[in-house]
Amino acid sequence: MTDRHVSAAELAVLEALLPPGLTPDMRDVAQCLFEPLVMADERCGQAAPDQPWLAQLFAWAQQALMQLQYLTTQKGGVAIYLAKGIAVHLSARDRKMCSEFRGEYKLLGRKYGITEMRCRQIVDAWQRAVYLERQQGLPGLD
Repeated sequence: MTDRHVSAAELAVLEALLPPGLTPDMRDVAQCLFEPLVMADERCGQAAPDQPWLAQLFAWAQQALMQLQYLTTQKGGVAIYLAKGIAVHLSARDRKMCSEFRGEYKLLGRKYGITEMRCRQIVDAWQRAVYLERQQGLPGLD
C-alpha cells in the first residue's frame, strides 16, 4: 500500500472507541479495518494530530467499529479462513506464466524477461494459494 505507518496517537483514536470485552481477535480486526484508511491519507504518521485530522480519524474509527459490528452480526460464531488472496493479485502476465509453468523456472523466466528467482517467487506463491484453497474443501476442515 504505502510506506506510511499509523502513529500511536492516531491509533489511540480507535482504541478510545473500542468497547470493553472485545476479544484480542476482534481488536485486531478493528485495527485492520482502521489502518488502511489512515495509511491512504498523506497526513498519516503524525505524533500529535491537529483537530481536523483528529476529526477524520474519529470518523474512520467509527466506520471501522460499524464494520466490525456488521461482521460480528453476520459471521459471529463461525470460524472463517481468510486466504491471503495471492492469486487474485497476480497480474495477467503472472497468471499466464503460472498456467504455462511445467517445472522449468529458468526457461519460463527467460521467456518473460525476468530472473529465475522472480519467476520462482511468482509461481511458488500461486502454487501455495492453490494448495490452500484446495485444503479448504477437504471434509472435516470447515
